Amino acid sequence: MAAALGARVAPGPGKEIGYAPVELVPPQRLAAGGDRGLNVLHWHGDAFDLPSGAERLAATTLCPNQAFRLGDWALALQFHLEADPETIESWLIGHTVELGKAGIDPRTSRADARRYGAVVAAAGRRVLEAWLAALPS
Repeated sequence: MAAALGARVAPGPGKEIGYAPVELVPPQRLAAGGDRGLNVLHWHGDAFDLPSGAERLAATTLCPNQAFRLGDWALALQFHLEADPETIESWLIGHTVELGKAGIDPRTSRADARRYGAVVAAAGRRVLEAWLAALPS
């Protein structure tokens, strides 16, 4: 979405793959339901600049732009709130080579999916429901 809105998207300083927290940035509209400090699923190697007029919603140390909104009509997430544990299992199988090159043990990711996956998927539903409910009629 950042690229479609004219912002630069390029390989980042490193891959973020696995469960790790994001820092939510005020006004924390993204945090509907109190999901501060939530370990979310990251699976990317790119980074992006914020499009003109966009408001940053989340960051990590490696990638300061993790989520943004543009007015009341666009919500972009670099991390994966939509992935439930069953979805993640197919990613682990399908991306074995990528994981190996990144030095990531799929057994750790699988265990983290069992530990965090359902909570993240439920948070994702809350975030998206709250976002949709707040859209102007």
